Amino acid sequence: MITTETRRTPGLPVALGGVVGLLLLNSLTVQLATAWQIQVTVGALATVSLVGLAWACRHRFHRSATDLLLTLAAVSVFGWVSAALTALPPVESWLGTAPVPLAFLAVNAIKLSSLAALAVVAYRRRWSRQRLLVRVGDLNVPSGIPFLRWGILGPVVIVAVLFLFLADPAVTANFTSDTVTLLLTWAPVMLAGAAVNAVCEELLYRHALITTAQPLFGTAVAVTVSCFVFGIGHITGSPGGWLGVLSTAVYGAVCAAAMVQNRGMAWNFLIHLFGDLGAVSALLIATSA
Repeated sequence: MITTETRRTPGLPVALGGVVGLLLLNSLTVQLATAWQIQVTVGALATVSLVGLAWACRHRFHRSATDLLLTLAAVSVFGWVSAALTALPPVESWLGTAPVPLAFLAVNAIKLSSLAALAVVAYRRRWSRQRLLVRVGDLNVPSGIPFLRWGILGPVVIVAVLFLFLADPAVTANFTSDTVTLLLTWAPVMLAGAAVNAVCEELLYRHALITTAQPLFGTAVAVTVSCFVFGIGHITGSPGGWLGVLSTAVYGAVCAAAMVQNRGMAWNFLIHLFGDLGAVSALLIATSA
């Protein structure tokens, strides 16, 4: 059972909610600013500020507040590191001409910077795999939908996500006899990029963010916070814009439900993996003409 700590520090959840709001604004600035110097400066300041707040809270408030702030700090690293690296002339030039699967792998590999920061936090804070739900979990628990368990719902969600990406008119219009060969040629690279992205984002946005926010806000609010942070973090993604934010937030909610209900990461990882494979495959096909 998840309990909250609002009785001990009544104003703490409100204050942390404000911090999350500022982080969302920071994420928008880092993604939408046109100058990489602004992106790096704003992003790095957010990371340093979150670490500073965590240090200031270490004695005054409960341990969970420090855990959440450090998790948010780790999540914030990728944005400004990515802006700094992709602004380098050789990298910028290469990304502009690289095949879609290679660019997808390279950009998502930068997210390992946030994962590395999270690993340091987890080690220093002595988080266990059990606490973070980094395990297979129960793959056939009830889903909350009558007569439907995750053993059936998981594959259904995977097929639905693949269909949403691959049934796009821009994809079907370019589908030819050579498309299968093209996909098979790039399959190892696309699988690597999808796996890296799925591992990084699930550990950051679901397993770390939700489990550190739960003791403070409860499960429902923790999942909502995760969805907002995850969605805003994809405003420049594919799909992008506010429609992309909404669809990504809903997608994050499905992955969060899989993690929370199964008490593990098998289904949310697989859903994310195949979703990314569908996205990069669709982009490759749509741009192959």
